[in-house]
Amino acid sequence: MRLRHSTVLTSTCLALWALTSCSAPPSDTASAAPRAETSMPTTGNHEVLPSDRLADRLLTADDLGPGYTARPAASTASPEASVEGCPQLEQLGSAADNPYAMFPNQGKRVLTGPGGTQLTEELYSAPPKDPSSGVGRIMTAMGACPSYQLVTATTVAEVRTQTVPVPRLGVEQWGQVLTVIAGGRRTVVQQTVIRDGAVLLVISGSPAEVAVHGQTALAKATAR
Repeated sequence: MRLRHSTVLTSTCLALWALTSCSAPPSDTASAAPRAETSMPTTGNHEVLPSDRLADRLLTADDLGPGYTARPAASTASPEASVEGCPQLEQLGSAADNPYAMFPNQGKRVLTGPGGTQLTEELYSAPPKDPSSGVGRIMTAMGACPSYQLVTATTVAEVRTQTVPVPRLGVEQWGQVLTVIAGGRRTVVQQTVIRDGAVLLVISGSPAEVAVHGQTALAKATAR
């Protein structure tokens, strides 16, 4: 099944990009454990936000501290890819059943940190029932197979998946760690997804970076 440039495989394609780019090698933090579950007050706001307001709520380099720079999202677009060995994910990647495509209100930013690490943040906004059911389908499909292959025109990568606990933030939370092996290299990417009211946060990067910056991202995304 051929996958378009969608966020269905944000984590996997981010890892694959890191493996095949000419930038510094990504941080390999497979042993990084998720933070202990915590609680954080959030707005619970059910107001659907337009894309321009979502863009204002994305993390900036200043939010993350010294050594970070913001990069245009288009500069790290993942290559068109196909999935082999996971029928559930193949089906999810079809244009007819892309749950994130239902969210026209969205914003995205890519931040590069010290040593070439990369953090990607995406924000979506829709009536709460829509992201709740849509993300549930995405994460169920992504966790349905313990491993599969991601194939592009130049690379065949083995992807291993693991569902992980995430801090109890917002109303609903999902977490997954993907280990991607290609060309003898290995990288680990965590994707944490949090819904709070009508706002959906998707943050992807090394497990350590996601753990450090996830609460900051959610606080800014849901601020009144």
